[in-house]
Amino acid sequence: MSLPVVEHRSGCVVCGGELVYLARGEAMACVYCGATAESETRCAQGHYVCDACHARSAIDLIARACEKTDSRDPIDLARTLMRHPAFKMHGPEHHFLVPAVLVATWCNQKGGPERKAELLAEARRRSAPVLGGFCGIQGACGAGIGTGIFIALVTGSTPLKGPQRGLANRMTAQALALVGATEGARCCKRDCFLSLLAAVKFARAELGVKLSARGPRCEFSELNRECVEERCPFYPARASARA
Repeated sequence: MSLPVVEHRSGCVVCGGELVYLARGEAMACVYCGATAESETRCAQGHYVCDACHARSAIDLIARACEKTDSRDPIDLARTLMRHPAFKMHGPEHHFLVPAVLVATWCNQKGGPERKAELLAEARRRSAPVLGGFCGIQGACGAGIGTGIFIALVTGSTPLKGPQRGLANRMTAQALALVGATEGARCCKRDCFLSLLAAVKFARAELGVKLSARGPRCEFSELNRECVEERCPFYPARASARA
């Protein structure tokens, strides 16, 4: 079947229709690559797009931009990338976005830009298994997990390094606590901003690294059918908060 280039930024990336979340996974074939996998998500018209096809162009964009940037503000960098047409409203590309912008700005602030390519490649590898929908199905938002990936990378954490492992887990826990406190339906943009603010504060307190960050006014609420509006700290009608 011949399908158009992915253009829809919200809903189903094939037709823009509303997504349906099933009670249990079913075997589905990706309409783009034909790969079959179990998934709890498809659109009302039956379209299923695998995570790799959903996020591919955005993932490449993140990797290139974060390697070249000299920014020290992870939220500003994330927001710039989110504006690109390759970025959808929701999707697994956000799981790589969080550790990528944190790694890039951390390297720039610490004076180690030569490490960026290596660390970004590893962040990409580690974030890939975090599938779309983890927030509601596994109870762990991929953006929050991304902050733990960041801390693990910059501290050299392994399962056998107690202090570093502890830092990475505490980072993830703090980010997930913020994400969970909103009690709103999915919003990958909101959860990225919350996780990044948590990471900036954590890096300042635990690593002594001062990254710039300011809670932004959301530019994406009109794309999100599940937007909680005034209940979101970044909704345009509310004031921004500094980290």
